[in-house]
Amino acid sequence: MRTPVCELLGIEQPIVQAPVGPAAVPRLAAAVSDAGALGMVSLTGVADVAGVVAETAALTRRPFGGNLILAWDQQQRLAEALEAGLRIVSVTWGDPAPYVGRAHDAGAVVLHTVGSAEEARRAVGCGVDVIVAQGWRAGMCGDLSPRCRWSRRWWTRSRRCR
Repeated sequence: MRTPVCELLGIEQPIVQAPVGPAAVPRLAAAVSDAGALGMVSLTGVADVAGVVAETAALTRRPFGGNLILAWDQQQRLAEALEAGLRIVSVTWGDPAPYVGRAHDAGAVVLHTVGSAEEARRAVGCGVDVIVAQGWRAGMCGDLSPRCRWSRRWWTRSRRCR
């Protein structure tokens, strides 16, 4: 099944591997990519961002992405990933606006994970290329998250594009 997202990302199947922390390693991302979906590596907690990107690229000739959690500044990690050749950047848990231009300037596509329609609208306004809608069953809070009603005001405020 080919979709516009498949065309944009260069993949065969509209499936994106969740970049779940220490499980999102080069071998897994390469295997997912080789199967025709989009493999993802986690770049937030690794010491050698460029090394992870290079290792993944050595394992597959297919597109793959790298994820950054924006709960704190990730500009240096983004720069290292882009310099190493990463061309699909996934961001979550924060304001994507300061990262989109830099990624686009390097020729990268930007995915942003959101938990509500409002967040999606803000992300599109910031220039994000692909919206990943994630509900509470996958750990996201927001309008898609009935269990997280108590945190909705905090979540909305903390994730505004400026």
